[in-house]
Amino acid sequence: MAPNTTPDVPTVQIIQEQLPIVGDNLLDLQLFRPGTGSRLLLALLEWETPSGEQHKVEHRLQVPQGRLVRYALPYRLAEAGIHRAALRLYDPEIDTPIHAIEELHLFARPTWELSGDRSYYTVEDEIRFRLRRNRWADTTIPVTVELQRGDEVLDRLDVNMIGQEVAGAFAADALLAGRYELVARWLDPVGGADSLAVACEKFAPAAREVKIDLFSQSLLVDGKPFFPIGLYWLRADILAPMRQLHFNSGDYYYKLRGEEVAALMDAAAVEGMQILLELTEYARRKPEPDYRAIAALVKRYRQHPALLAWYLVDEPAETKMAPASALAIYELIRELDPYHPVYLVNNRPHTYAAYSDASDILAIDVYPIPNYSISQVGDYMERARWTSLERKPVWLIAQAFGGVEHWARSPTATELRNMIYQGLVGGAKGVLFYRYCEENERHIQPLALWREVQRLAVELAELGPVLLQEEHSLEAQPTSGEVAVAIKEYKGDFYAFAVNVAEDTRQLDLRLEGLPPMGRVEVVRGQAVPTLANGRLAAELEPLGTAVFRLQAAGI
Repeated sequence: MAPNTTPDVPTVQIIQEQLPIVGDNLLDLQLFRPGTGSRLLLALLEWETPSGEQHKVEHRLQVPQGRLVRYALPYRLAEAGIHRAALRLYDPEIDTPIHAIEELHLFARPTWELSGDRSYYTVEDEIRFRLRRNRWADTTIPVTVELQRGDEVLDRLDVNMIGQEVAGAFAADALLAGRYELVARWLDPVGGADSLAVACEKFAPAAREVKIDLFSQSLLVDGKPFFPIGLYWLRADILAPMRQLHFNSGDYYYKLRGEEVAALMDAAAVEGMQILLELTEYARRKPEPDYRAIAALVKRYRQHPALLAWYLVDEPAETKMAPASALAIYELIRELDPYHPVYLVNNRPHTYAAYSDASDILAIDVYPIPNYSISQVGDYMERARWTSLERKPVWLIAQAFGGVEHWARSPTATELRNMIYQGLVGGAKGVLFYRYCEENERHIQPLALWREVQRLAVELAELGPVLLQEEHSLEAQPTSGEVAVAIKEYKGDFYAFAVNVAEDTRQLDLRLEGLPPMGRVEVVRGQAVPTLANGRLAAELEPLGTAVFRLQAAGI
Protein backbone atom coordinates (compact mmCIF):
# COMPACT_ATOMS: atom_id res chain seq x y z
CA MET A 1 0.00 0.00 0.00
CA ALA A 2 1.87 3.10 -1.22
CA PRO A 3 1.39 6.28 0.80
CA ASN A 4 -0.66 9.02 -0.79
CA THR A 5 0.88 12.49 -0.41
CA THR A 6 -2.32 14.42 -1.18
CA PRO A 7 -3.56 16.02 2.07
CA ASP A 8 -6.60 14.43 3.68
CA VAL A 9 -6.86 11.73 0.97
CA PRO A 10 -7.08 8.18 2.40
CA THR A 11 -4.95 5.21 1.52
CA VAL A 12 -7.02 2.05 1.12
CA GLN A 13 -6.13 -1.62 1.00
CA ILE A 14 -8.52 -4.50 0.42
CA ILE A 15 -7.65 -7.49 2.60
CA GLN A 16 -8.98 -10.70 1.06
CA GLU A 17 -8.46 -13.34 3.74
CA GLN A 18 -11.19 -15.62 2.40
CA LEU A 19 -12.79 -15.83 -1.02
CA PRO A 20 -16.41 -14.76 -1.43
CA ILE A 21 -19.18 -17.31 -1.71
CA VAL A 22 -22.68 -17.25 -3.12
CA GLY A 23 -24.63 -15.51 -0.37
CA ASP A 24 -23.57 -13.03 2.31
CA ASN A 25 -19.97 -11.75 2.29
CA LEU A 26 -17.80 -9.08 3.85
CA LEU A 27 -15.35 -6.85 1.99
CA ASP A 28 -12.50 -6.09 4.41
CA LEU A 29 -10.90 -2.67 4.08
CA GLN A 30 -7.89 -1.24 5.81
CA LEU A 31 -8.06 2.55 5.66
CA PHE A 32 -5.83 5.42 6.77
CA ARG A 33 -6.83 9.07 6.47
CA PRO A 34 -4.37 11.76 7.52
CA GLY A 35 -5.34 14.64 9.74
CA THR A 36 -7.17 14.92 13.04
CA GLY A 37 -10.74 14.46 14.19
CA SER A 38 -13.29 12.22 12.48
CA ARG A 39 -14.91 12.38 9.04
CA LEU A 40 -17.83 10.63 7.37
CA LEU A 41 -17.12 8.80 4.12
CA LEU A 42 -19.48 6.94 1.78
CA ALA A 43 -18.23 3.63 0.37
CA LEU A 44 -19.93 2.50 -2.85
CA LEU A 45 -19.32 -1.08 -4.04
CA GLU A 46 -20.65 -1.80 -7.55
CA TRP A 47 -20.35 -5.08 -9.44
CA GLU A 48 -21.43 -6.90 -12.57
CA THR A 49 -22.37 -10.57 -12.20
CA PRO A 50 -21.10 -13.29 -14.59
CA SER A 51 -24.52 -13.15 -16.30
CA GLY A 52 -24.31 -9.37 -16.75
CA GLU A 53 -26.56 -8.06 -14.00
CA GLN A 54 -25.60 -4.81 -12.25
CA HIS A 55 -25.64 -4.47 -8.46
CA LYS A 56 -24.43 -1.99 -5.87
CA VAL A 57 -24.37 -1.41 -2.13
CA GLU A 58 -23.50 1.73 -0.17
CA HIS A 59 -22.09 2.04 3.35
CA ARG A 60 -21.49 5.06 5.57
CA LEU A 61 -18.11 4.95 7.34
CA GLN A 62 -17.17 7.16 10.26
CA VAL A 63 -13.41 7.44 9.82
CA PRO A 64 -11.14 8.58 12.65
CA GLN A 65 -8.27 10.50 11.12
CA GLY A 66 -4.63 9.93 11.84
CA ARG A 67 -4.79 6.20 12.55
CA LEU A 68 -5.21 2.93 10.67
CA VAL A 69 -8.69 1.38 10.90
CA ARG A 70 -10.36 -1.69 9.45
CA TYR A 71 -13.93 -2.07 8.17
CA ALA A 72 -16.02 -5.02 7.00
CA LEU A 73 -18.56 -4.00 4.36
CA PRO A 74 -21.47 -6.46 3.89
CA TYR A 75 -22.60 -7.39 0.37
CA ARG A 76 -24.47 -10.33 -1.15
CA LEU A 77 -23.68 -12.32 -4.29
CA ALA A 78 -26.33 -14.37 -6.09
CA GLU A 79 -24.04 -16.20 -8.57
CA ALA A 80 -20.79 -18.11 -8.53
CA GLY A 81 -17.97 -16.99 -10.80
CA ILE A 82 -16.08 -13.78 -11.59
CA HIS A 83 -17.79 -10.53 -10.66
CA ARG A 84 -16.22 -7.37 -12.09
CA ALA A 85 -16.39 -4.73 -9.40
CA ALA A 86 -15.33 -1.22 -8.39
CA LEU A 87 -15.04 0.39 -4.98
CA ARG A 88 -15.32 4.18 -4.65
CA LEU A 89 -15.06 6.39 -1.57
CA TYR A 90 -16.89 9.72 -1.48
CA ASP A 91 -16.72 12.71 0.85
CA PRO A 92 -20.40 13.70 1.28
CA GLU A 93 -19.50 17.24 2.34
CA ILE A 94 -18.09 18.04 -1.08
CA ASP A 95 -19.96 15.27 -2.98
CA THR A 96 -16.73 14.20 -4.66
CA PRO A 97 -15.02 10.82 -5.08
CA ILE A 98 -11.72 10.85 -3.17
CA HIS A 99 -10.51 7.27 -3.82
CA ALA A 100 -11.37 4.56 -6.35
CA ILE A 101 -10.36 0.95 -7.02
CA GLU A 102 -11.74 0.36 -10.50
CA GLU A 103 -10.29 -3.04 -11.42
CA LEU A 104 -11.61 -5.24 -8.63
CA HIS A 105 -12.59 -8.88 -9.19
CA LEU A 106 -14.76 -10.80 -6.76
CA PHE A 107 -14.11 -14.51 -7.34
CA ALA A 108 -17.12 -16.20 -5.78
CA ARG A 109 -17.43 -19.92 -5.12
CA PRO A 110 -20.69 -21.77 -4.56
CA THR A 111 -21.49 -22.19 -0.89
CA TRP A 112 -21.41 -25.98 -1.38
CA GLU A 113 -19.71 -28.08 -4.08
CA LEU A 114 -20.07 -31.77 -4.94
CA SER A 115 -17.82 -33.63 -7.35
CA GLY A 116 -17.02 -37.13 -8.52
CA ASP A 117 -13.42 -38.01 -9.33
CA ARG A 118 -13.59 -38.90 -13.05
CA SER A 119 -15.03 -37.40 -16.22
CA TYR A 120 -16.35 -40.94 -16.89
CA TYR A 121 -15.82 -44.43 -15.51
CA THR A 122 -14.98 -47.78 -17.11
CA VAL A 123 -12.83 -50.18 -15.09
CA GLU A 124 -12.56 -48.22 -11.83
CA ASP A 125 -13.39 -50.11 -8.64
CA GLU A 126 -14.85 -47.01 -7.01
CA ILE A 127 -16.62 -43.76 -7.68
CA ARG A 128 -15.00 -41.33 -5.27
CA PHE A 129 -16.67 -38.08 -4.29
CA ARG A 130 -16.11 -34.89 -2.34
CA LEU A 131 -18.63 -32.60 -0.74
CA ARG A 132 -17.18 -29.26 0.33
CA ARG A 133 -18.58 -26.30 2.22
CA ASN A 134 -16.70 -23.16 1.22
CA ARG A 135 -17.11 -21.37 4.49
CA TRP A 136 -15.92 -22.64 7.86
CA ALA A 137 -18.60 -23.99 10.22
CA ASP A 138 -18.05 -24.50 13.94
CA THR A 139 -21.01 -26.86 14.14
CA THR A 140 -21.31 -30.48 13.03
CA ILE A 141 -23.45 -30.85 9.90
CA PRO A 142 -25.30 -34.15 9.20
CA VAL A 143 -24.71 -35.21 5.58
CA THR A 144 -26.17 -37.99 3.43
CA VAL A 145 -24.62 -38.91 0.07
CA GLU A 146 -26.35 -41.42 -2.23
CA LEU A 147 -25.47 -43.15 -5.48
CA GLN A 148 -28.63 -43.31 -7.58
CA ARG A 149 -29.74 -44.67 -10.91
CA GLY A 150 -33.03 -43.08 -11.83
CA ASP A 151 -35.20 -43.24 -8.71
CA GLU A 152 -33.31 -46.22 -7.29
CA VAL A 153 -30.83 -45.66 -4.45
CA LEU A 154 -27.93 -48.08 -5.01
CA ASP A 155 -25.76 -47.07 -2.07
CA ARG A 156 -25.77 -44.56 0.75
CA LEU A 157 -23.35 -42.93 3.18
CA ASP A 158 -24.39 -41.03 6.32
CA VAL A 159 -21.70 -38.94 7.97
CA ASN A 160 -21.24 -35.90 10.15
CA MET A 161 -19.24 -33.13 8.51
CA ILE A 162 -16.70 -31.58 10.87
CA GLY A 163 -14.84 -28.75 9.17
CA GLN A 164 -15.29 -28.06 5.48
CA GLU A 165 -15.14 -31.35 3.58
CA VAL A 166 -16.54 -34.86 3.45
CA ALA A 167 -15.03 -37.48 1.13
CA GLY A 168 -16.06 -41.03 0.40
CA ALA A 169 -16.51 -43.69 -2.26
CA PHE A 170 -19.06 -46.11 -3.65
CA ALA A 171 -18.22 -49.47 -5.21
CA ALA A 172 -18.33 -49.27 -9.00
CA ASP A 173 -16.94 -52.56 -10.33
CA ALA A 174 -20.36 -54.26 -10.48
CA LEU A 175 -22.20 -51.28 -11.99
CA LEU A 176 -23.62 -51.69 -15.48
CA ALA A 177 -22.86 -49.12 -18.15
CA GLY A 178 -25.19 -46.18 -17.86
CA ARG A 179 -25.86 -42.82 -16.25
CA TYR A 180 -25.79 -42.43 -12.47
CA GLU A 181 -26.12 -39.57 -10.03
CA LEU A 182 -24.34 -38.60 -6.85
CA VAL A 183 -26.87 -36.88 -4.60
CA ALA A 184 -25.86 -35.09 -1.39
CA ARG A 185 -28.24 -33.75 1.26
CA TRP A 186 -27.40 -31.88 4.44
CA LEU A 187 -28.87 -29.87 7.26
CA ASP A 188 -26.93 -26.64 7.76
CA PRO A 189 -27.86 -24.84 10.99
CA VAL A 190 -27.27 -21.54 9.20
CA GLY A 191 -28.57 -22.19 5.71
CA GLY A 192 -31.11 -24.91 6.44
CA ALA A 193 -31.71 -28.12 4.50
CA ASP A 194 -30.29 -28.29 0.99
CA SER A 195 -29.02 -30.72 -1.64
CA LEU A 196 -26.77 -31.09 -4.68
CA ALA A 197 -26.64 -33.68 -7.47
CA VAL A 198 -23.99 -34.40 -10.12
CA ALA A 199 -24.12 -36.91 -12.94
CA CYS A 200 -21.52 -39.63 -13.49
CA GLU A 201 -21.40 -42.02 -16.44
CA LYS A 202 -20.00 -45.50 -16.81
CA PHE A 203 -19.05 -46.84 -20.23
CA ALA A 204 -17.84 -50.19 -21.48
CA PRO A 205 -14.02 -50.29 -21.48
CA ALA A 206 -12.36 -49.11 -24.70
CA ALA A 207 -8.97 -49.86 -26.25
CA ARG A 208 -8.13 -46.17 -25.86
CA GLU A 209 -9.39 -44.02 -22.97
CA VAL A 210 -8.50 -40.40 -22.18
CA LYS A 211 -10.14 -39.22 -18.97
CA ILE A 212 -9.94 -36.19 -16.71
CA ASP A 213 -9.22 -36.51 -13.01
CA LEU A 214 -11.80 -34.03 -11.76
CA PHE A 215 -10.12 -33.64 -8.38
CA SER A 216 -6.79 -32.44 -9.83
CA GLN A 217 -8.02 -31.41 -13.34
CA SER A 218 -5.22 -33.52 -14.81
CA LEU A 219 -5.35 -35.88 -17.78
CA LEU A 220 -5.34 -39.68 -17.59
CA VAL A 221 -4.28 -41.50 -20.76
CA ASP A 222 -5.22 -45.16 -20.53
CA GLY A 223 -5.30 -44.77 -16.77
CA LYS A 224 -1.88 -43.10 -16.40
CA PRO A 225 -1.36 -39.44 -15.43
CA PHE A 226 -0.22 -37.35 -18.39
CA PHE A 227 1.17 -33.81 -18.47
CA PRO A 228 1.06 -32.51 -22.06
CA ILE A 229 4.27 -30.83 -23.26
CA GLY A 230 3.40 -29.86 -26.78
CA LEU A 231 4.34 -27.97 -29.93
CA TYR A 232 2.20 -26.34 -32.56
CA TRP A 233 2.82 -26.88 -36.28
CA LEU A 234 3.90 -30.51 -36.05
CA ARG A 235 4.54 -32.64 -39.14
CA ALA A 236 5.09 -36.36 -39.49
CA ASP A 237 8.76 -35.99 -40.41
CA ILE A 238 9.73 -34.06 -37.24
CA LEU A 239 7.92 -36.20 -34.65
CA ALA A 240 10.89 -38.46 -33.83
CA PRO A 241 13.36 -35.63 -33.03
CA MET A 242 10.68 -33.73 -31.12
CA ARG A 243 9.94 -36.78 -29.01
CA GLN A 244 13.65 -37.07 -28.22
CA LEU A 245 13.51 -33.45 -27.00
CA HIS A 246 10.85 -34.51 -24.43
CA PHE A 247 7.80 -33.16 -26.26
CA ASN A 248 4.96 -35.65 -25.94
CA SER A 249 2.06 -34.00 -27.77
CA GLY A 250 1.05 -31.29 -30.19
CA ASP A 251 -1.04 -29.98 -33.02
CA TYR A 252 -0.66 -29.24 -36.72
CA TYR A 253 -2.79 -26.07 -36.59
CA TYR A 254 -5.01 -27.05 -39.54
CA LYS A 255 -2.02 -26.78 -41.89
CA LEU A 256 -2.43 -30.43 -42.90
CA ARG A 257 -5.31 -31.91 -44.85
CA GLY A 258 -6.75 -35.33 -45.63
CA GLU A 259 -4.10 -38.03 -45.87
CA GLU A 260 -1.45 -35.67 -44.48
CA VAL A 261 -3.38 -35.85 -41.20
CA ALA A 262 -3.53 -39.64 -41.47
CA ALA A 263 0.24 -39.80 -41.97
CA LEU A 264 0.81 -37.55 -38.95
CA MET A 265 -1.47 -39.66 -36.76
CA ASP A 266 0.17 -42.92 -37.79
CA ALA A 267 3.67 -41.52 -37.28
CA ALA A 268 2.64 -40.15 -33.88
CA ALA A 269 1.45 -43.60 -32.81
CA VAL A 270 4.84 -45.04 -33.73
CA GLU A 271 6.77 -42.31 -31.89
CA GLY A 272 4.55 -42.22 -28.80
CA MET A 273 3.27 -38.70 -29.47
CA GLN A 274 -0.28 -37.57 -28.68
CA ILE A 275 -2.16 -35.38 -31.16
CA LEU A 276 -4.88 -32.77 -30.79
CA LEU A 277 -6.94 -33.51 -33.86
CA GLU A 278 -8.22 -30.37 -35.60
CA LEU A 279 -11.84 -29.67 -36.45
CA THR A 280 -11.28 -25.94 -36.99
CA GLU A 281 -11.25 -26.15 -40.80
CA TYR A 282 -14.85 -27.41 -40.73
CA ALA A 283 -16.10 -24.48 -38.69
CA ARG A 284 -13.65 -21.60 -39.09
CA ARG A 285 -15.33 -18.49 -40.54
CA LYS A 286 -18.26 -20.49 -41.88
CA PRO A 287 -21.91 -19.44 -41.61
CA GLU A 288 -22.69 -22.96 -40.37
CA PRO A 289 -20.27 -25.71 -39.28
CA ASP A 290 -19.96 -28.72 -41.58
CA TYR A 291 -21.43 -31.22 -39.11
CA ARG A 292 -21.32 -34.07 -41.64
CA ALA A 293 -17.58 -33.66 -42.21
CA ILE A 294 -16.96 -33.36 -38.46
CA ALA A 295 -18.90 -36.55 -37.79
CA ALA A 296 -16.96 -38.40 -40.51
CA LEU A 297 -13.62 -37.30 -39.07
CA VAL A 298 -14.62 -38.31 -35.53
CA LYS A 299 -15.72 -41.73 -36.70
CA ARG A 300 -12.48 -42.22 -38.64
CA TYR A 301 -10.08 -41.37 -35.80
CA ARG A 302 -11.95 -42.03 -32.57
CA GLN A 303 -10.09 -45.30 -31.97
CA HIS A 304 -6.69 -44.09 -33.16
CA PRO A 305 -3.92 -44.71 -30.59
CA ALA A 306 -2.40 -41.23 -31.12
CA LEU A 307 -5.60 -39.25 -30.48
CA LEU A 308 -5.34 -37.16 -27.32
CA ALA A 309 -8.32 -34.83 -27.70
CA TRP A 310 -10.58 -33.23 -30.27
CA TYR A 311 -9.51 -29.67 -31.09
CA LEU A 312 -12.93 -28.09 -31.55
CA VAL A 313 -11.87 -24.61 -32.62
CA ASP A 314 -9.07 -22.10 -32.26
CA GLU A 315 -10.10 -18.67 -30.95
CA PRO A 316 -13.85 -18.99 -31.54
CA ALA A 317 -14.63 -15.28 -31.24
CA GLU A 318 -11.92 -14.47 -33.80
CA THR A 319 -13.37 -17.03 -36.20
CA LYS A 320 -16.90 -15.61 -35.80
CA MET A 321 -18.23 -18.87 -34.38
CA ALA A 322 -21.37 -18.46 -32.30
CA PRO A 323 -21.33 -20.10 -28.86
CA ALA A 324 -24.41 -22.13 -29.88
CA SER A 325 -22.52 -23.58 -32.86
CA ALA A 326 -19.53 -24.49 -30.69
CA LEU A 327 -21.87 -26.22 -28.23
CA ALA A 328 -23.57 -28.13 -31.06
CA ILE A 329 -20.21 -29.42 -32.30
CA TYR A 330 -19.24 -30.38 -28.76
CA GLU A 331 -22.44 -32.35 -28.23
CA LEU A 332 -21.99 -34.12 -31.57
CA ILE A 333 -18.44 -35.18 -30.63
CA ARG A 334 -19.49 -36.37 -27.18
CA GLU A 335 -22.26 -38.47 -28.74
CA LEU A 336 -19.91 -40.11 -31.25
CA ASP A 337 -16.87 -40.45 -28.98
CA PRO A 338 -17.33 -40.21 -25.21
CA TYR A 339 -13.81 -41.58 -24.61
CA HIS A 340 -11.80 -38.46 -25.57
CA PRO A 341 -12.09 -34.92 -24.21
CA VAL A 342 -12.85 -31.87 -26.32
CA TYR A 343 -10.26 -29.08 -26.37
CA LEU A 344 -10.82 -25.42 -27.24
CA VAL A 345 -8.41 -22.46 -27.39
CA ASN A 346 -9.67 -19.01 -26.44
CA ASN A 347 -7.66 -15.78 -26.51
CA ARG A 348 -10.36 -13.42 -25.18
CA PRO A 349 -11.04 -13.61 -21.44
CA HIS A 350 -14.35 -11.78 -21.69
CA THR A 351 -15.63 -14.66 -23.86
CA TYR A 352 -14.37 -17.55 -21.69
CA ALA A 353 -17.78 -17.98 -20.08
CA ALA A 354 -19.70 -17.85 -23.38
CA TYR A 355 -17.81 -20.90 -24.73
CA SER A 356 -17.25 -22.69 -21.42
CA ASP A 357 -19.84 -25.42 -22.01
CA ALA A 358 -18.34 -26.30 -25.41
CA SER A 359 -15.16 -27.96 -24.16
CA ASP A 360 -13.74 -30.27 -21.52
CA ILE A 361 -10.33 -28.55 -21.64
CA LEU A 362 -9.84 -24.80 -22.00
CA ALA A 363 -6.50 -23.66 -23.42
CA ILE A 364 -5.57 -19.99 -23.39
CA ASP A 365 -3.15 -18.39 -25.84
CA VAL A 366 -1.63 -15.36 -24.15
CA TYR A 367 0.97 -13.50 -26.22
CA PRO A 368 1.77 -10.29 -24.32
CA ILE A 369 5.32 -9.57 -25.52
CA PRO A 370 6.07 -6.78 -26.32
CA ASN A 371 2.72 -4.99 -26.30
CA TYR A 372 1.34 -5.77 -22.83
CA SER A 373 2.48 -6.51 -19.32
CA ILE A 374 3.99 -9.95 -18.91
CA SER A 375 1.71 -10.44 -15.88
CA GLN A 376 -1.17 -10.83 -18.33
CA VAL A 377 -0.39 -14.56 -18.45
CA GLY A 378 -1.14 -15.07 -14.76
CA ASP A 379 -4.20 -12.82 -14.94
CA TYR A 380 -5.67 -14.79 -17.84
CA MET A 381 -4.89 -18.10 -16.15
CA GLU A 382 -6.76 -17.01 -13.04
CA ARG A 383 -9.78 -15.86 -15.02
CA ALA A 384 -9.84 -19.07 -17.08
CA ARG A 385 -9.80 -21.30 -13.99
CA TRP A 386 -12.54 -19.29 -12.36
CA THR A 387 -14.75 -19.36 -15.44
CA SER A 388 -15.31 -23.08 -14.82
CA LEU A 389 -14.97 -22.69 -11.03
CA GLU A 390 -11.83 -24.84 -11.32
CA ARG A 391 -13.84 -27.81 -12.59
CA LYS A 392 -11.97 -28.35 -15.86
CA PRO A 393 -8.31 -28.30 -16.89
CA VAL A 394 -6.74 -25.09 -18.15
CA TRP A 395 -3.71 -25.40 -20.43
CA LEU A 396 -1.31 -22.66 -21.44
CA ILE A 397 -0.32 -21.93 -25.03
CA ALA A 398 2.98 -20.08 -24.57
CA GLN A 399 4.35 -17.33 -26.81
CA ALA A 400 7.55 -18.64 -28.39
CA PHE A 401 7.55 -16.34 -31.42
CA GLY A 402 7.67 -12.69 -32.43
CA GLY A 403 8.85 -10.31 -35.12
CA VAL A 404 5.72 -11.01 -37.14
CA GLU A 405 2.36 -9.30 -37.58
CA HIS A 406 1.84 -6.94 -34.61
CA TRP A 407 4.39 -8.66 -32.33
CA ALA A 408 7.45 -6.45 -32.93
CA ARG A 409 9.81 -8.90 -31.25
CA SER A 410 9.87 -12.34 -29.74
CA PRO A 411 10.18 -12.93 -25.98
CA THR A 412 13.60 -13.30 -24.48
CA ALA A 413 14.50 -16.63 -22.91
CA THR A 414 13.90 -15.07 -19.47
CA GLU A 415 10.49 -13.76 -20.50
CA LEU A 416 9.44 -17.13 -21.91
CA ARG A 417 10.49 -18.92 -18.73
CA ASN A 418 8.60 -16.36 -16.65
CA MET A 419 5.42 -16.86 -18.69
CA ILE A 420 5.67 -20.63 -18.39
CA TYR A 421 6.07 -20.42 -14.62
CA GLN A 422 3.16 -17.99 -14.35
CA GLY A 423 1.10 -20.70 -16.04
CA LEU A 424 2.40 -23.42 -13.72
CA VAL A 425 1.79 -21.36 -10.59
CA GLY A 426 -1.66 -20.52 -11.98
CA GLY A 427 -2.54 -24.21 -12.23
CA ALA A 428 -1.85 -25.09 -15.87
CA LYS A 429 -2.23 -28.84 -16.41
CA GLY A 430 -0.57 -28.76 -19.80
CA VAL A 431 1.79 -26.48 -21.75
CA LEU A 432 2.09 -26.11 -25.50
CA PHE A 433 4.55 -23.82 -27.25
CA TYR A 434 3.47 -21.77 -30.23
CA ARG A 435 5.20 -22.71 -32.40
CA TYR A 436 7.76 -25.01 -34.07
CA CYS A 437 9.89 -23.02 -36.53
CA GLU A 438 12.20 -24.10 -39.31
CA GLU A 439 15.79 -22.87 -39.45
CA ASN A 440 14.81 -20.29 -42.09
CA GLU A 441 12.33 -18.79 -39.59
CA ARG A 442 14.82 -17.70 -36.94
CA HIS A 443 13.57 -14.13 -37.36
CA ILE A 444 10.35 -15.42 -35.75
CA GLN A 445 11.99 -17.67 -33.17
CA PRO A 446 15.66 -16.83 -32.50
CA LEU A 447 17.95 -19.71 -31.72
CA ALA A 448 18.34 -18.62 -28.07
CA LEU A 449 14.57 -18.75 -27.68
CA TRP A 450 14.30 -22.19 -29.30
CA ARG A 451 17.01 -23.50 -26.98
CA GLU A 452 15.03 -22.20 -23.99
CA VAL A 453 11.92 -23.96 -25.31
CA GLN A 454 13.93 -27.19 -25.32
CA ARG A 455 15.26 -26.62 -21.79
CA LEU A 456 11.74 -25.94 -20.55
CA ALA A 457 10.46 -29.13 -22.20
CA VAL A 458 13.03 -31.11 -20.22
CA GLU A 459 12.06 -29.35 -16.98
CA LEU A 460 8.36 -29.90 -17.55
CA ALA A 461 8.96 -33.59 -18.20
CA GLU A 462 10.87 -33.89 -14.92
CA LEU A 463 8.35 -31.84 -12.93
CA GLY A 464 5.26 -33.31 -14.61
CA PRO A 465 4.40 -35.81 -11.83
CA VAL A 466 4.47 -32.93 -9.32
CA LEU A 467 2.52 -30.53 -11.53
CA LEU A 468 -0.30 -33.04 -11.95
CA GLN A 469 -1.02 -33.00 -8.22
CA GLU A 470 -3.70 -30.90 -6.64
CA GLU A 471 -2.68 -27.51 -5.35
CA HIS A 472 -2.19 -27.38 -1.60
CA SER A 473 -4.04 -24.39 -0.17
CA LEU A 474 -2.13 -22.08 2.13
CA GLU A 475 -3.70 -19.86 4.74
CA ALA A 476 -1.22 -17.09 3.88
CA GLN A 477 0.05 -15.83 0.54
CA PRO A 478 3.30 -14.01 -0.30
CA THR A 479 3.62 -10.47 0.98
CA SER A 480 4.31 -9.06 -2.50
CA GLY A 481 1.51 -9.16 -5.06
CA GLU A 482 4.15 -9.43 -7.80
CA VAL A 483 5.38 -12.78 -6.46
CA ALA A 484 2.98 -15.68 -6.95
CA VAL A 485 3.38 -19.10 -5.35
CA ALA A 486 1.76 -22.52 -5.66
CA ILE A 487 2.38 -25.48 -3.34
CA LYS A 488 2.15 -29.11 -4.49
CA GLU A 489 2.58 -32.27 -2.45
CA TYR A 490 4.22 -35.29 -4.05
CA LYS A 491 5.48 -38.47 -2.36
CA GLY A 492 5.55 -36.86 1.06
CA ASP A 493 7.48 -33.72 0.02
CA PHE A 494 6.08 -30.26 -0.68
CA TYR A 495 7.13 -28.25 -3.72
CA ALA A 496 6.88 -24.45 -3.82
CA PHE A 497 6.69 -22.96 -7.33
CA ALA A 498 7.42 -19.22 -7.31
CA VAL A 499 7.45 -16.54 -10.01
CA ASN A 500 8.28 -12.84 -9.88
CA VAL A 501 6.55 -10.77 -12.58
CA ALA A 502 8.33 -7.55 -11.60
CA GLU A 503 11.20 -6.04 -13.58
CA ASP A 504 13.24 -5.70 -10.40
CA THR A 505 14.13 -7.93 -7.47
CA ARG A 506 11.32 -9.03 -5.18
CA GLN A 507 11.35 -10.82 -1.85
CA LEU A 508 9.40 -14.02 -1.32
CA ASP A 509 8.27 -14.21 2.30
CA LEU A 510 5.75 -16.99 2.79
CA ARG A 511 4.18 -18.22 6.00
CA LEU A 512 3.72 -21.98 5.65
CA GLU A 513 0.49 -22.15 7.62
CA GLY A 514 -1.61 -25.20 6.86
CA LEU A 515 1.46 -27.39 6.23
CA PRO A 516 3.22 -29.73 8.68
CA PRO A 517 6.37 -28.32 10.32
CA MET A 518 9.15 -28.15 7.72
CA GLY A 519 12.73 -29.10 8.53
CA ARG A 520 14.60 -28.67 5.26
CA VAL A 521 14.44 -26.79 1.97
CA GLU A 522 16.44 -27.30 -1.20
CA VAL A 523 16.47 -25.69 -4.65
CA VAL A 524 15.05 -27.77 -7.47
CA ARG A 525 15.02 -25.06 -10.16
CA GLY A 526 16.27 -21.47 -10.30
CA GLN A 527 19.04 -19.41 -8.74
CA ALA A 528 17.27 -18.10 -5.62
CA VAL A 529 18.77 -19.06 -2.27
CA PRO A 530 15.99 -20.03 0.18
CA THR A 531 15.88 -19.85 3.94
CA LEU A 532 13.50 -21.73 6.18
CA ALA A 533 12.93 -20.52 9.73
CA ASN A 534 10.02 -20.10 12.14
CA GLY A 535 7.54 -21.56 9.72
CA ARG A 536 8.45 -19.14 6.92
CA LEU A 537 10.00 -19.70 3.50
CA ALA A 538 12.02 -16.71 2.26
CA ALA A 539 14.05 -16.07 -0.87
CA GLU A 540 15.07 -13.18 -3.07
CA LEU A 541 13.79 -13.56 -6.63
CA GLU A 542 15.70 -11.74 -9.35
CA PRO A 543 13.83 -9.63 -11.95
CA LEU A 544 11.35 -11.92 -13.72
CA GLY A 545 12.88 -14.71 -11.67
CA THR A 546 11.43 -18.18 -11.15
CA ALA A 547 12.16 -20.94 -8.66
CA VAL A 548 11.08 -24.35 -7.46
CA PHE A 549 11.88 -25.39 -3.88
CA ARG A 550 11.42 -28.80 -2.29
CA LEU A 551 10.37 -28.74 1.36
CA GLN A 552 10.73 -31.76 3.63
CA ALA A 553 8.82 -32.21 6.84
CA ALA A 554 10.75 -31.99 10.09
CA GLY A 555 12.12 -35.32 11.32
CA ILE A 556 12.63 -36.82 7.86
